Amino acid sequence: MGSNTPRTGRAARVSKPDLWYYDQLPPTARAALANAAFDWSAGAMFNHWRKGVKGYKTGKDIAERIAAADASVIKKAPTNSGRK
Repeated sequence: MGSNTPRTGRAARVSKPDLWYYDQLPPTARAALANAAFDWSAGAMFNHWRKGVKGYKTGKDIAERIAAADASVIKKAPTNSGRK
């Protein structure tokens, strides 16, 4: 019988490993991904960069997006203030 692995949808369209997308990005974007606080998807960044989406047109743009995303997630994280 078959497995419960989906064969349609977004996951089915991924044909390359995330590292391939990482290697295609500009050096500034690769450095930002490598040094990011969280594990962001290089594939998503690559697709936006390839399409020329505003905010993803250069490696510097992507690095700024990654830094902003890291800061946003860190800001939303619960703190231990008030605990003993």
